Amino acid sequence: MKLFYPEIFDEFVCTGSQCSDNCCMTDWDIEIDEDTYGFYKKLDNDIGRKFVNSVTEDEGVKYLVHCDGKCPMLNEKGLCSVQLAYGEENISDICREHPRFYEWFGDYKEAGVGLACEEAVRMYLSDDEPVRFFTKEIDEEPDDLEFDPQLLETMLFARTAFIDLLQSREYSLHDRLVNVLSASAEIQYALDEEDTEEIKAIAQELSHPEIIAERVESLKKALPEKPLENAENMLLYLERLDFIGDILPQQIKDASRFVKKLSAPLKAQTSGEYEKLAVYFVYRYFLKAVRDFDLLSKIKAMIVFVFAAEVINLSREQDAPARFETVKELCKEIEYSGDNMDRIYDDSYLSDIFSDTSMLALLEWTL
Repeated sequence: MKLFYPEIFDEFVCTGSQCSDNCCMTDWDIEIDEDTYGFYKKLDNDIGRKFVNSVTEDEGVKYLVHCDGKCPMLNEKGLCSVQLAYGEENISDICREHPRFYEWFGDYKEAGVGLACEEAVRMYLSDDEPVRFFTKEIDEEPDDLEFDPQLLETMLFARTAFIDLLQSREYSLHDRLVNVLSASAEIQYALDEEDTEEIKAIAQELSHPEIIAERVESLKKALPEKPLENAENMLLYLERLDFIGDILPQQIKDASRFVKKLSAPLKAQTSGEYEKLAVYFVYRYFLKAVRDFDLLSKIKAMIVFVFAAEVINLSREQDAPARFETVKELCKEIEYSGDNMDRIYDDSYLSDIFSDTSMLALLEWTL
């Protein structure tokens, strides 16, 4: 099997109890795979009984429920009693792999590291170089989930074009994102029509400077008269999402007050971090359209994340570590919440807040 992955995937190592925002203390309910549950159910000791008694089931899926905001299997030093007693191979899959993620298409597999983790964010964003990707052969059986091989090939081609443009620093980040948004809308129409040749043709245009410039000039005419209102509305929308902590809601409220005082959008002081945030979302979510045929909502969600990170950081004039923390909170609270992401995906088609003009207004905050 062929594995495709960004450089950070091989480099990432969990800092465990040294992490200031330990995922074992995040008040998440942890999904438990059947093999792990079966292993502990057979144990006739305190660890086995405590583990099994801490598990609940919802619609056939088992979860290890947090107690007082932390995993019940942590010891007094904040270490996993299960891993200490029985090794990493006997903790649940999600505990062993988080924040790594995977996507399978037959004998092709992709991997990455999610940005809901402070160490992953630090490693990913502190390096100002463009993201590098690698391929290697691994000894693993092909996945048997159905997909269209031709569509996968086409979307791989298109995603490469998107990422290449996002990392082409001869253009402003604003112009890159405008083209990505516009091309995504065009590809979505072709995707609805199952027209793979048209998808390739649209993706190829992203390497032509004259077409990139034409898109920017054309979309400037569609800008709303009061882009600040769109920013205020989006921040209000984000305030109404569901959160497990207090940090991000307060950051969003502060950013909203900040925007209300402005007479025009400000520009971020750095674009490299937001470029890499955009690349992260395109890499992680683009290929999901091979199965659900929905690309546009994922690109709009990416723009919302870039906008929110920029505006929150502008409102606080934050240094690099604090900016990284903003990205981590956004991903932890919104990206890693199925309910929040489902709401964004649905509203990207149903709400005026996600209209083309609103998205363009949010991009006015980018360099």
